[in-house]
Amino acid sequence: MQNPRQMGLFDGQHPKTANISIRDKHELVRLADIAPWPEMIETAMSIRASKVKALSGPEPHYRELLGAVALMSVRQITYRQAEDLIAHYAPARYLCNLMDSSWSPDHITIFDFTQMLGPEGMDSMNRTFLLHAHDLGILDATSLMSDTTAQEAMIPYPNEVGLMKRFVDLTAGALKKVGGKFLKIRSKAREIASKVKGLARRSHLFAKTKDQKRKVGKKLYHTVKELQDLIKSVLARGERKLHGKASMEIERLSKLMDTLLPQILFFLETGFVASKKIIHLQMSELYAIVRGKAGKSVEFGLKWGINRVDGFVIGFLMNKGGNVSDQKFCIEAIREHIRLFGEAPQTYGFDRGGYSKSNIKKAAKLGVKNVGIAPTGQAPWEVSENMSEKIRRERAQVEGVIGSVKSRKYGFNKPNVKSIRAMETSGHRSFLGFNMTKALRELDLQQLQMV
Repeated sequence: MQNPRQMGLFDGQHPKTANISIRDKHELVRLADIAPWPEMIETAMSIRASKVKALSGPEPHYRELLGAVALMSVRQITYRQAEDLIAHYAPARYLCNLMDSSWSPDHITIFDFTQMLGPEGMDSMNRTFLLHAHDLGILDATSLMSDTTAQEAMIPYPNEVGLMKRFVDLTAGALKKVGGKFLKIRSKAREIASKVKGLARRSHLFAKTKDQKRKVGKKLYHTVKELQDLIKSVLARGERKLHGKASMEIERLSKLMDTLLPQILFFLETGFVASKKIIHLQMSELYAIVRGKAGKSVEFGLKWGINRVDGFVIGFLMNKGGNVSDQKFCIEAIREHIRLFGEAPQTYGFDRGGYSKSNIKKAAKLGVKNVGIAPTGQAPWEVSENMSEKIRRERAQVEGVIGSVKSRKYGFNKPNVKSIRAMETSGHRSFLGFNMTKALRELDLQQLQMV
């Protein structure tokens, strides 16, 4: 017998293929068997048709790529990890209908397909799956409980010093890549960037009191304003449209700072945050959402409406995720339910933030039989005591759903993305993953009850 220590590099070659049997009860196998693939493929095809000028060239591998989307929904993984799992993990290949194929999508293909779907497509996928769950008899659409929550963005805390320094860093980096009319200000921009770096360091390390921080902040403001004026003077001289990513980025940042710098000055002079304050230079549409929670009074991101329907969940945005009153979300939640299932729920619950006599009348007019919007103060419930107790119990479960969606498994909160559109897409994908997992659990319960 040969000594294992004396085996050569090429003595023990192993086969690179394997015959693997997958368990019938594996989560991905069961998901592949219950998902409404034909309807989802039709949805994806209609979305592609609406976005391309002509349906020419090879069609996407719809079934396979939708399987990849489902995989990323139930497993919080990156595009590269999805590529690796689909190529080498048998249940993932089964989910993507690739067991008898040698083809496998790469991470770029999966990313491009997800981009093509966008938030609208991902939302449509979720709605299609919910209707399928309703047809399977595991979703009862007669009861609706709603709430609002914030999807936090993965951004640093938006303080004035950080925003001004970030503007200078981005502008200085872009100026290194452009020439022409920007060459004249490049050396001056480097001097300003160096000065800003020193002032930012001074603010973070040595300014201890509010007055000291305000004085350093004003010096920083005037230094950044000098760079902004230099850039605006160059842009004003140009008659032709800018070309190139770096040049367009400088123009975008300059226009953004026209709004942000007055907001920063307002805070430095008054100590109050300006209305509609810009909190991020690359995702300027993000909002500061006042939640009033212990330890976290403000969350930075998008505000979602959440509908819980028999344990399943669907989310929607109003005002592009901006600050909208709960009273408006309250009625819009019912309308979203009607758009999806074709009729109003018999029972509806919302917290006291949505309470008003007008909202109760609107909900009843939309077709809700039991309007369980929690009253404020000493006002009575609009439903019986037994029904109000039932609604309170069911409404408490909405917080559990929100907590689950925000967990690591689904990744609703702080997604690793760099645009508002990608945040919305990630949010809807989290709902889809939660609903797919919920459907599998409900089918298990259904089978146990039949035994």
